[in-house]
Amino acid sequence: MVQVKKKEIRQAILDSAYDLFSERGYHSTTLQEIADLTGIGVSSVYSYFPSKIDLLYAVLVPWYKEAFERLEKRVNKQKDNREKLRTIMLGVWRDMPEENVGLVNSLMEALASADPKKPKPAPLLKWTEDRLMDMLKGVLPDNGFDYEVLPNLFMMANDGFVINRRLNDLRDIERLCNAMCDIILGPAAKG
Repeated sequence: MVQVKKKEIRQAILDSAYDLFSERGYHSTTLQEIADLTGIGVSSVYSYFPSKIDLLYAVLVPWYKEAFERLEKRVNKQKDNREKLRTIMLGVWRDMPEENVGLVNSLMEALASADPKKPKPAPLLKWTEDRLMDMLKGVLPDNGFDYEVLPNLFMMANDGFVINRRLNDLRDIERLCNAMCDIILGPAAKG
């Protein structure tokens, strides 16, 4: 007998997974706990999502893309390139991890333990780097520097900030962003 998938069940699984991944992290959340919170059997979770990491991506990607849309709106409100660049870095390094450190840290946990022979469930890093490059165009000076590497650098730093935020090892991210603006755009004029 073919199982009929229901949108309501799928959404309930996503809601339960969101809550548990956000609160407890990837490794401390089991599919059985997600199923129990949803009120279904664990085999039903597998009929909607082939694996725990696929479920995490199904939860994370919509939240992540909405967070980037909000970031892009904040960037577009800035008047000068220094504030745009600073807003991008603060958004990626501070604001998104602060918004839901459990969920973004769940991604770090999942990827750190993922099978390197299997592809990621979604090309989220590529999407992120493309989106960052779109935001950076027009902000960066035309000085011949290969800026195509900046989005990858920003996301590598993001990984470290996410892990450190979870461990309450907080750094002066604003100071770091100001220094990075000076490195990339040249020192700010002192008035």
